[in-house]
Amino acid sequence: MAIKELLPLVDFEELKRNLETERKTVIKVNNFSEEDGYVRSLEDAEIVLNFLKDLITPIWNVFDEYPSLLKFFSTDYTSFNSLITRENILDLTFLDDCLIPEKEMFFFGQDGGINTKVLDIHRAGFHRWINDKKISHEQTTELIKSGDISDLKVSDLKCQCFNCTGSFRAKVRDIIFDESLRIINDGEEEIRKNIDVGVGFVSDLFNNMHKELDKNFYKARFKLKRSSLNRLETQAKEILKSKFNYPSPLCAEHRKNLTFIFDEYLYKNEYSSDLITEEEYDKFFRSLGVNFWKNEKFIEREFQKFVKSIVILKKKDVSSKILQEYLGEFWVHSAARQIKRKIVYHMGPTNSGKTYHAIEKLASVEKGCYLAPLRLLAAELYDTLNSKGAITTLLTGEEVIEREGATHYSSTIEMARLTEYFDVCVIDEIQMITDSSRGWAWTRALVNVFAEEVHLCGDASALDLIKVITELCGDELIIKNYTRMTELEVQRRPIVLADMEKHDALIVFSRRNALRFKRDLERLGFRVSIVYGRLSPEVRREQARKFDQGETDIMVSTDAIAMGMNLPIRRVVFSTLNKYVDSQEFQISNSEIKQIAGRAGRYQRFPRGFVTCLNKVDDGLEIINEALEGTLGQSTQCMVGPDLDIFNQVNTALISNNLPKLKLSEFLRLFNTMTFKQPFFCVDMKEMIELAEAVEEADKKEILTDAEIFGFACAPVNLGLLEHVQYYMWILNKYVASEAIINDSIDPTSNDIDYLETSIKCVELYQWLSRHFNNKHFDYDETNLLDNKQLAIDKLNNLLSEKIVPTCSSCGCKLPEDSKFAICESCFERRRSRRSGGRPNFSRNSEGKGKPGSSSSGNRGGSSKGKGGSFSGKKRPSRKRKSTKK
Repeated sequence: MAIKELLPLVDFEELKRNLETERKTVIKVNNFSEEDGYVRSLEDAEIVLNFLKDLITPIWNVFDEYPSLLKFFSTDYTSFNSLITRENILDLTFLDDCLIPEKEMFFFGQDGGINTKVLDIHRAGFHRWINDKKISHEQTTELIKSGDISDLKVSDLKCQCFNCTGSFRAKVRDIIFDESLRIINDGEEEIRKNIDVGVGFVSDLFNNMHKELDKNFYKARFKLKRSSLNRLETQAKEILKSKFNYPSPLCAEHRKNLTFIFDEYLYKNEYSSDLITEEEYDKFFRSLGVNFWKNEKFIEREFQKFVKSIVILKKKDVSSKILQEYLGEFWVHSAARQIKRKIVYHMGPTNSGKTYHAIEKLASVEKGCYLAPLRLLAAELYDTLNSKGAITTLLTGEEVIEREGATHYSSTIEMARLTEYFDVCVIDEIQMITDSSRGWAWTRALVNVFAEEVHLCGDASALDLIKVITELCGDELIIKNYTRMTELEVQRRPIVLADMEKHDALIVFSRRNALRFKRDLERLGFRVSIVYGRLSPEVRREQARKFDQGETDIMVSTDAIAMGMNLPIRRVVFSTLNKYVDSQEFQISNSEIKQIAGRAGRYQRFPRGFVTCLNKVDDGLEIINEALEGTLGQSTQCMVGPDLDIFNQVNTALISNNLPKLKLSEFLRLFNTMTFKQPFFCVDMKEMIELAEAVEEADKKEILTDAEIFGFACAPVNLGLLEHVQYYMWILNKYVASEAIINDSIDPTSNDIDYLETSIKCVELYQWLSRHFNNKHFDYDETNLLDNKQLAIDKLNNLLSEKIVPTCSSCGCKLPEDSKFAICESCFERRRSRRSGGRPNFSRNSEGKGKPGSSSSGNRGGSSKGKGGSFSGKKRPSRKRKSTKK
């Protein structure tokens, strides 16, 4: 939360010199007369002004020194900045009966008069209050700076201001991180000294280091927010990986010990010592990750699985032939080889209209499908195709919207229907075929989709790959080139954040920076939409809609914006050109710069798009210019991955030859070991193998079918999000036990962004698995689940769109952003009309109402008098003035 800026202190001496003039102005502005008695006398006004000066000045000095304490005044009383404005000081001096009129707190005396003893009590009370806050703040600051805070929690701090709690958490983070580094470095040194003692001893050292690291984070669970602790743990464990994952220098030393064990295993089992090449060994060691340091029993078991895969592939027998045939030349076995397809490559940069022309063709045919890289785009094209008269069904892992009589599908690329015939299929963002994680889905779709015409949309970097694949499949390739429909201009100078303008998109590369820049931009008065990877598509869609329809001024987005989101962006502003991958910082590629920068400009709305960067980006404009002026190199790899059809085909062939069928984990290891024909390369299989083994471990009684095991292994689980993994395992164990799987509702009233993000992700996983397994064992009311999820999405959207705005202290409604008062107009009018109709009698008490003084003050009897109708739009006092009580 941002610390509000303290307004300058009003010049009380100047006000005192001009007191008579100001009094006449008040009378004139409000259409009063001297006889009305609604404006204080000069004598009384000077008493109030001196009181305000003596009360406010010391408090202002403390807030000037310690701005983070400013929020406590608002929490306990009212907005300090509103209190000290010149306009408010004049109102208090001449018109108001108490220090905080909107809350009726701290009356100056009785019945509109002034009691100097009451004023003294108020002044002393406020000064005690600010002195206590200052002392607590200074003591807390000193404790955090030089004291031992290892046993403290945030709630133990005397001062709970932003600076103190932030400094405390920062120091705790530093302590935890430094201790983590010490544990890792000490562990590394200890292992290095004992590297030749034996695999078992070294494994124990590594396990002890890992346990100590976990304990270090466990101790901090009540001191840091869960999200902060998770990030810190991730950073530490990335450092651990860099030191203990193959091929680090220490791993290279330990490899000698493992090689000795492996050689012995090969000898005992009568395998040739040259069975496994150095390249294959490297691949195996890399696949182990930190399990490289497990005990001898684990390592030998993993090596045994690996050898089995190698032997099967290298044997010159029927099983080897089957595997080489089905895996080595997978494209040959596709049903799509029954026809000669026409592959139309719509090739061009962003904002060139390539997708538009492909969709126009798709909408004109009797039966077709659109394959999108994101659910967001699938939903957008679902709307587009239906609006063009092509009745379309939406098909994603988490959401299906079926239209009666549908002739078209709009789906995510992974949900492609490969067994159906289509007149036209559009595959968007075809350059994603090279992506190491998801590229397999584009390869699979391109090779297998059964359509007379396949329209590809993408940039020129994938052209050579498309030519090779088209030739292998025996299809015809037609290339259509496109150029940008809007100009793209790199601005001459970088900008500062305050130079941002409406219709700008600020590009960041982490959730943390997205939220930080959103906050900073809102402090500058902008309305901000925000998009980053962990948000559900529904939340992203709503944030994009607000930007598209002008409800927000600026879009803050990670590189998720690069993937075809159709937004009215006039200018793209890079906050940085670097991003972190596996805890290492890399400059983004020229292709990424082109893709993101190309989002600037929109046909007919912004005929010229602009791109720039923040001035803190070193050589930013030079790098952007170089990327935009350069031509994209040709990609050389496209990714392949296993699918259920190939798995079944391989096992069917093995069984028909009286050979044992493969478990999924064995099949995946084989697939991972394969060397494919150029330009095909295997995707990163580590996570899928890990999930497959978890499923097989849970299914010890072998209850699940191959399709069910494969489905669970393909589930969209975020292995970096502990809660997501735990939720997945809970569902898996329930499913295997044939028990009802009942999802808990999300609390839509929560203000915890992390909780809402994670809970929505868990519901999406529940929906995906439920839909994948046709609701088998999943017990839920779909309407209730969707309603609850939508409430959570709406709440998350509100939190992401929320700006810190004042609320009425009386009814709680939001006040205008420029409101100078802590009460809304309706409540003010109600109170004013209530006062004008006569006052209740309160018990006499010379003290003011509020915390520094006592309970209430002012015997407020009598009725107000005044000129009817003469106060419209003006400040109206609550009563006539009484003489001062000395």
